Amino acid sequence: MLESILSFKEVEKSPYLTFIWALLITTIAVILSTQVSYKVQISNVTFNLAGIFAVIFTIVPSVYFFTTVIKKEEQIEETEILKRCNKGFLCRHGMDMLIFFFYFFGVTFAFAIWAFVLPADFFQVQLMKVHEIRAALSGQVTGEIVKGSFNSFLAVFYNNIQVMAFAFLFSLLFGAGAIFIIVWNASVLGSYIGELSKAIYEIPKVSFFFLPHGIPEVIGYLLAGLAGGLISAAVLRSRSGDVLKIIIIDSMKILALGAISILAAAFIEIYL
Repeated sequence: MLESILSFKEVEKSPYLTFIWALLITTIAVILSTQVSYKVQISNVTFNLAGIFAVIFTIVPSVYFFTTVIKKEEQIEETEILKRCNKGFLCRHGMDMLIFFFYFFGVTFAFAIWAFVLPADFFQVQLMKVHEIRAALSGQVTGEIVKGSFNSFLAVFYNNIQVMAFAFLFSLLFGAGAIFIIVWNASVLGSYIGELSKAIYEIPKVSFFFLPHGIPEVIGYLLAGLAGGLISAAVLRSRSGDVLKIIIIDSMKILALGAISILAAAFIEIYL
């Protein structure tokens, strides 16, 4: 039922509705995960897997919704190609990008709120990932990224381009497969924002700290997911070689734009 609340026509006219929908389904997912939270003990260390359940329950309705969006957009692009429309690929896919963008921030905001409200160990897996990434990027025990360091710039860019590549590959193989990576990264970022916030009203303020480099970074992931999904949908529809060729070229342009966005995000994070 949740995956059918929004229709393609509704989000196409008002893409911001995706933010509200993402906030709703993520909230329901977190509430459900509080009832099925599971803890495992490894080497006398207890790990709370509740955060993983929250991600899974968010993904389930999202995959159906975004599979529908990608298929619809591929059909629209195919129709425009057959009509010899002269629209640029950004005009054809700008709305898709907005839909994905609002979705990501809806999921992130929901996780931030619940990370502040729930016990500190509820999103233990996500917070462990945050500290792991920061330590890996810096190569230091303190886990601090060194501003102005070229090595840190390369480390950030390499880490983010890997995530982008997986987003593209997952979408190529599973259609809306990038949703797995998008939701996971949204949960990690949201949990970190929630941890940093001293009061619930500070969440938007803390979020703004991540916007300068976070927006181009997220755009890179979303563009990679969109590019892979379009190719996947076009191949499955088994259309003519000429149409498929144009869709693949469009997808490669979107992917290249995503890589540039990832590069810009790493530069902003380290040097600005």
